[in-house]
Amino acid sequence: MVFRYAFALLLCAVAMSAAADAPEFDAYGGWMAKDFGAAPWFRTQEADGRWWLVTPGGHAFLSLGSCVVNPRGDILRGTDTRPYRDNVLAKHGSDEGWAEATRERYHAWGLNTLGNWSGEELRKDFPYTVELGVSGGGWGKDSVPDFFDPAVQDGIRERASRVEAYVDDPNLIGYYLDNELPWSTDWRFYPDLFPGYMAMPSEAPGKQRLMAFLQERYEDFAAFARVWLAKAEDWDSLREARKVTPRNRARAEADMEEFVYLAAREYFRNAAEGIRSKDDHHLILGCRFVWVLAPRPVVRACGEFCDVVTINYYEAGWLGKLALKLTGKTSLRIDTKPDLAAFHELTGKPLMVTEFSFRGRESNNPNSFPPGMLIQPTVATQQDRADKFEHYVTQWMSQPAFVGYHWFQWMDEPAGGRAHDGENGNYGLVTIEDEPWPALTDRLRAVNENVWSLHAGE
Repeated sequence: MVFRYAFALLLCAVAMSAAADAPEFDAYGGWMAKDFGAAPWFRTQEADGRWWLVTPGGHAFLSLGSCVVNPRGDILRGTDTRPYRDNVLAKHGSDEGWAEATRERYHAWGLNTLGNWSGEELRKDFPYTVELGVSGGGWGKDSVPDFFDPAVQDGIRERASRVEAYVDDPNLIGYYLDNELPWSTDWRFYPDLFPGYMAMPSEAPGKQRLMAFLQERYEDFAAFARVWLAKAEDWDSLREARKVTPRNRARAEADMEEFVYLAAREYFRNAAEGIRSKDDHHLILGCRFVWVLAPRPVVRACGEFCDVVTINYYEAGWLGKLALKLTGKTSLRIDTKPDLAAFHELTGKPLMVTEFSFRGRESNNPNSFPPGMLIQPTVATQQDRADKFEHYVTQWMSQPAFVGYHWFQWMDEPAGGRAHDGENGNYGLVTIEDEPWPALTDRLRAVNENVWSLHAGE
């Protein structure tokens, strides 16, 4: 009897100690151990060499979330059905029932942010982010957007200004401009920006700006011709040329880097002006770069106009690594180390990982697209998924610049593939039947509880 009583006291003491050590949060999910002063909107703050988001309540905030948090899920390829949606209604009876269960899971797993493509069902309960889609396209097999064209600039500003629904909402963290734009040649096989502008017709504003740029950098055409090979004899004939080839790699790369910066700067400048014409207080959260494909000059331009630089991270497979190596000699891509530190070194801005995920063979999903040899190699078990999650989160959040991470995605994709591209992965925190993957979500809970002191360097 005495032993059982002593053991019960010990368990109680352990529980009380754990509760005392657990972080306490304000109404927005901000860490109450750090108070920077209340203000109406989310903001960024550097303190003691470390970056934080700050809630309207004034407390330190790390954005820990998931993408695609909604009761609908993906459309099954070749049909008009949504398997996750059918399972949600069978299990919960309604969107409200799903929202109640998901709210409880979010709190239990230490999540506090609705990532990209999430629905409106929980926006009153958790801070959220939205994507505006400002670019308007313009990329093609032989073309890139002309960011120097006044009509293109007007379109970017107009799309960026469509923020009326969010301006007065303190739960909004901020705006993504776009998602995974093809800033350099990737799986879509669009051209890099510099050759794309060179291929434009002579009357295009972008081609005219490129010609003026080159004439500013070289005292005469002969000096240009020592660095670049072109089917042209003078500046006038160069305007009609559609291609140039480097002779002097170092000088040519310096030209490309500076011009790409000028072009990207027009995109970010007009996007920021469009948002700020209607909303002068919510954060601008970058354009969700594909980590290994982001050109250095584009990242520089992003840092000039955005409050946070956002990055989507997925491991490359063996074929993907080979493709990156073969194309790296002609690329302006940023340092591709998975610690992502180079993004902060180029911009001086806080960083947020807005997509990352790992697929497991121990699931009901084929995980066949995208092929693992190219990107997102599949791990064996759910425990392996959890180990990967913890490895990368610990690597990122121990760095002073990171202010959050969003898992992709809430639910698994349909085994038959999602409608628009056939992706069929075990990406979810929950299954297509809306059941948690316990090995992953248990790890999520533990890591998310400790990440606050980890990031604070305690």
